[in-house]
Formats: sequence, C-alpha cells, structure tokens
Amino acid sequence: MQPIILQLPSGDINVRKFGSGPRLLIAFHGFAEDGSAFTGLGRALGDTGMLYAIDLPFHGGTFWKGTDYRPGQLAGIVEAILEREGFLRFEAIGHSLGARLWLHLLPAFQGRLERAYLLAPDGLQSRWLHLVEWLPAGWRRRFAGLLSRPGWLLALASALHRACLIDDFLLRYLRFHLSDESKRHRLLHTWGALSYFRLGGNRARHLIRQGQAPVLVLLGDKDQLVDPEAIRQRLKGLNGVGIEVVNATHRSICQAAVPWIERKAHFGSF
Repeated sequence: MQPIILQLPSGDINVRKFGSGPRLLIAFHGFAEDGSAFTGLGRALGDTGMLYAIDLPFHGGTFWKGTDYRPGQLAGIVEAILEREGFLRFEAIGHSLGARLWLHLLPAFQGRLERAYLLAPDGLQSRWLHLVEWLPAGWRRRFAGLLSRPGWLLALASALHRACLIDDFLLRYLRFHLSDESKRHRLLHTWGALSYFRLGGNRARHLIRQGQAPVLVLLGDKDQLVDPEAIRQRLKGLNGVGIEVVNATHRSICQAAVPWIERKAHFGSF
C-alpha cells in the first residue's frame, strides 16, 4: 500500500494506492469508515490492477476546507487520479454512502466509466436516513447548533426507544456518532452534504441511465441497514444493472465483494 496526498483546491485528499497493472479502480467508502475498508481488495488485485481508496471529506486523513461537499468536487478528485495515472477509463466502487456518491457521479463520467460496483448502497432504502436527507437547510442549521450539547437528544432518544417509537439500531447509531466532538463534526458536515446527493423518487434510475455504464449492486443477506428486496424493487427492469445477494453484513460486504471485483464479473451492458 502506498499512501498519497492529493493537494486540490477543496483540500488535501488522503488516498491509499494498492497494486499495479492495466485496471484502474477508484473506491469511496461508507460513512464513519475510511479507505482502509478496501484493503482486502487491494491486496487481492496484486499486479492485475491499481486501486485508489479515497478517504472521503471529514473522514480518515483527508483535510477538507469546506463545511460540505458536492458532486463536482468529488469528480475533481477522480479527475486528479486519472491525470496522475494517465488513464482514460476506470472502474468505480462504492460502499454504502460511497455508493450513493458514485450514483451522482455516473453522468459526469459517461463514456469513461467501464463499470460500477455498488455495495449495500445508501439512499435507495436505508432505515431512518431519509429523514436527515430532506430536512430543510434552516432546520439543519438549528439542529447543528443544538448538537453541540447532545445530552438532550440522547435522553429523548432513550425515552422514544423505551416507548418503542425508535428501534435499537437508531439508538445505537446516535449514541456512537454523538459520543465526542470529532464524531459529531463528521456526522453534521456529511449530513450537510447529503442535500446534494438525494436519491428520492426515480433519481437513482435516472442517474444510471445517464451514466450508460454497467452497474453491479451487491447486497448482504445479513445487512440490518439495507433491505435487499426493497433495492430490487427500486432498480427493477433497468438495463445494464445486475443485483446479487451475498453472505455478508453491512460492514463485511466490502470483503465479500472481492471475488466479484477481482474477476470483473459480467453483469450486463448498455
């Protein structure tokens, strides 16, 4: 693994580069992870391909200058990698939040993206997360100020949990991500960016059609965050889209995906 810092106008982007060879793969990790989530894949590729695993804004070793980020800024990171390696075409990998981000970049790389692997994609069907996506900007700012002292929210969440109005997952999620200032910072600024990466209605289908690249969606049969059947219904009938369910949880699916990506699994074309 070779650590790299890409110095761009939007910030200093921390990247892990694995392998070498004729393939170029660029990966976005999930929320609260970093590029190390793809270490297993990087090692498996060896000399058959290069993997650039990016630390997203507000994650890992990346220093981001703004308080949110937008599709054009992420596309700029990808362009910098393509220029650095001298590649015209590449493959995209996204896990959870990273998959949602890649969906919004598909149109920008039409004709240059060979294929995309979306692992347990967020935004198509993720419990509770749609609530933060659609909250108006004014309410977001007020809520962000209140979260500087999160005790009240955690007390409220505990009361709602006792009344069976929220589930164990959401209570654990809030307790973990509000537990210290750095985690709250990551949560709030990522939340702010989500308004530029919405996937309501038929948005995902429209983005895939615009991108004109084959897409493989891998879902975990033990995933407690994403419902495989709901994803199937959202993407049903789309040309060039393959959907497979594998033995994995939401976190372990990055490792479960290694054989599919390593062998360039065929899953249709436009």
